[in-house]
Amino acid sequence: MTEPLCKRCGEPAVILSRKEHFCSRCFCKFISSKQRKQMMSDPYFQDIFKVMHQDKVRSAEQADAQNSSSRILAPLSLGSSSTVMLDVLNDTLNEQKSTQRGRTGFYVDVLLCYLESEFQDLKNRVEELSAARYRDNQENIKFHFINLESFFDGQEFEKLIINDDYLCSSKLDSDPYNLKDLLEQCPNRSSREDLLTFIIRRLVKRYAYQHNHKAILWGHSMTKLADETMSLVVKGRGEHINSLFDSSQLDQDYSGKFRHLYPLKDVLLSEVDAYCYSAGLDKHLVNYTAQDTLLLQKRCETKASGKLIKNMTINEMVRKYFDDIEGDYSNVISTVVRTADKLAEPKLIEPNVKCSLCQGNIHTRGSEWLQSITINNGCPPETQEDKQLYEKWYESNLRRERDEYLELMKSVSSQGEDAPLCYGCVVTLGGVKNKCVTWPQSTDRELNQTLEEFVLADEED
Repeated sequence: MTEPLCKRCGEPAVILSRKEHFCSRCFCKFISSKQRKQMMSDPYFQDIFKVMHQDKVRSAEQADAQNSSSRILAPLSLGSSSTVMLDVLNDTLNEQKSTQRGRTGFYVDVLLCYLESEFQDLKNRVEELSAARYRDNQENIKFHFINLESFFDGQEFEKLIINDDYLCSSKLDSDPYNLKDLLEQCPNRSSREDLLTFIIRRLVKRYAYQHNHKAILWGHSMTKLADETMSLVVKGRGEHINSLFDSSQLDQDYSGKFRHLYPLKDVLLSEVDAYCYSAGLDKHLVNYTAQDTLLLQKRCETKASGKLIKNMTINEMVRKYFDDIEGDYSNVISTVVRTADKLAEPKLIEPNVKCSLCQGNIHTRGSEWLQSITINNGCPPETQEDKQLYEKWYESNLRRERDEYLELMKSVSSQGEDAPLCYGCVVTLGGVKNKCVTWPQSTDRELNQTLEEFVLADEED
């Protein structure tokens, strides 16, 4: 059997993607070109990533000032997509240095949000990654660590509660609160994942706001964007798809200081993972094993997921679906992403009304719709079977949780006030213990509260 050759350079092929054979070097160039195309997608991003020189518009001093002020923020989870995105940024900087006489057009701040138990392992992994690949760009690439607990530091809190009529009440709460308290209220992994996603996204945006970054680069592959789109629809947050994935507008919630960019939106997750193997990044990944589906010689044994469907989060179920179809029906994934790009934001009921939990715009009064289709009045037990079932409920934890919830409602009924929630967050809160979370208020105080960080270079200086 004839050994397949790379269509671009004639070297032995190791990867088959999009019906084309690649060697490792050509495949990495192929993925890099996809990302760089997004990084040059419009004049705003071109001004960030290009090396500026003296011309008719700017002096030499102005060009140098623009280059030094072009700072981007890259959240890093050490999964395959965000790691590959950072690697392409590093290669871009190396190329600029070699072709522009040592000059570069931008600086990268890499941000890792961590739980306390994960910090030492993440720090060690980042030190290894930095020493192995980014030593030549230490001035341009800095690693920063933010504890997820800092989301609650020095904030004014409110209790977000759903009562039986699906009306939302809020109450200021000055008691100490932390991430552990919040996660213990979540009875399932889906609600826990939802709340952690809100926390991480707000911390990343807040960091970008405080440090004057011009763009946040999210390491979402095309597959990730597709499963996020479908998951948002399932969770009742379809109206937020446009605002979450829009790269064309400044983020007005944070004074228009930055824009969002998804540079890997044209790259499938299987291609991202193949890049990891080709570039030797697979050993640096955390809590993720790269797929070898595109490699001609497999690297790892395929293991069936031991997780039951009922134990999966919504995102995990959607991701499993896209993983299953990516080989033969990858066009479905690209179609979902293209459709999401075309979605416009719905009309607002009232301007500047934000969801108290996820900070998304309120487009529909989900609580009123749920109230109209829900019967909240109970019926007394009539038959002997009804009475037996009632007695079992009365002796169960469900009844005790119900009593706690009623007591909580009484404590805020006299001093609470309406707090807007989107439909998706009404559903999320419905799955949390006592339908209540303690949450920081979104105020100028939150934006300007300095986030304590650990910078990797600090220990070395």
